[in-house]
Amino acid sequence: MHRTQIYLDDQLHQTLFTHARQQGVSMSELIRRLLTKQLTQKEDRIAAVETFFQQLQPLASFSALEPEEWVRDLRSTSRILS
Repeated sequence: MHRTQIYLDDQLHQTLFTHARQQGVSMSELIRRLLTKQLTQKEDRIAAVETFFQQLQPLASFSALEPEEWVRDLRSTSRILS
């Protein structure tokens, strides 16, 4: 573990102190938890966006289709519309 010093304004220090006391942990532990949560959430959001775009890749195959041709093909093979 590494020791790090930071400067906090009075209001932020008081808020941090209050939250640490309410949770029954030291201010250092609360800072570590908050930083871990914030950094992990950012990575999770990036992963979610990457997954979303990966799921869209199969849809790219439809971009080359002409809508009218696709509908004609659908109509000619559909048992419901026959």
